[in-house]
Amino acid sequence: MKYLIDTHVFLWFIMEPEKIAKKVMKILCNDESQIYMSPISFWEMAIKYQNKKLNLGKINILHLPHIAEQYDFSILNPDPYDYLAIGQIPKKENHHDPFDRMLIQQAIRNNLVLISKDEKFQQYEENGLQLMWE
Repeated sequence: MKYLIDTHVFLWFIMEPEKIAKKVMKILCNDESQIYMSPISFWEMAIKYQNKKLNLGKINILHLPHIAEQYDFSILNPDPYDYLAIGQIPKKENHHDPFDRMLIQQAIRNNLVLISKDEKFQQYEENGLQLMWE
């Protein structure tokens, strides 16, 4: 199975794995699973780090892609249509986060199961999002 992980899932995996549901942890550690990260997640982390909303402890932010690769997480290589197609999913009244919307669109467009604890994502299942947490 192919999965796209939300930004918080990656951060929890490398810094606070106890926050990850057991079912999700099994998937993340299973050699048969194909785990992807979006470049959007790295952009989101960079912005939050710069704005002091993300504390990485002793981790150098420039090492995050390498850390992802150490765990065999592939970096999704988006094409221009991934960016343009974000307008194809409806805006939800209570959800405007552009990073989340891009992850949702990439998951739908690339037929990936999005792993996220964000409950707001559930409203996009009616638009084709495959979502998983527990």
